[in-house]
Amino acid sequence: MDASVTALKDPSVQLRLRAVAGWMELGLPAEGLGELADLPAVLREHPEILKVRFSILRPLRRFSEALDTAEQITHQAPGDKWGWLYRSHALHWLGRSGEAYSQLQPLREKFPHAFEVPYDLACYCAQTGRVDEARTLIQECLILSGPKRTEVRAMALQDPDLRPLWLELGAEA
Repeated sequence: MDASVTALKDPSVQLRLRAVAGWMELGLPAEGLGELADLPAVLREHPEILKVRFSILRPLRRFSEALDTAEQITHQAPGDKWGWLYRSHALHWLGRSGEAYSQLQPLREKFPHAFEVPYDLACYCAQTGRVDEARTLIQECLILSGPKRTEVRAMALQDPDLRPLWLELGAEA
């Protein structure tokens, strides 16, 4: 077993990660980021810790750092869909939705069963005026989501990026 994976299970590391979650629940992401900074350097670079870091950077609106963090995840764990999805999220937050789409589109083949990929692609299409393509992608997402279909539809009906599809998504319920 990788030493960093073993270190992630250390009780002191788990306590620090619970503290991060607590800070996030309190709406204090900067304090959560401080907790991560106190982890040993080898752990701060672990993909699972980088995912936590990414989740903290969004409410702090540190989108460029979020993009850098997502890039680290894609390099360290290329088989993990979240690094790729996070990279596109950060590009979208930076106002680069077209680039988010073009970088995520090829991942449909790499992660053919991940409903999150067509979901995010639908968001980027809806935000760039390609509503017909967004409609097709959200339908693909709902099919792939299987037993989570109702939950995913409810999420889509709350997602401002998918506002152009709300009326028809609501009608399908």
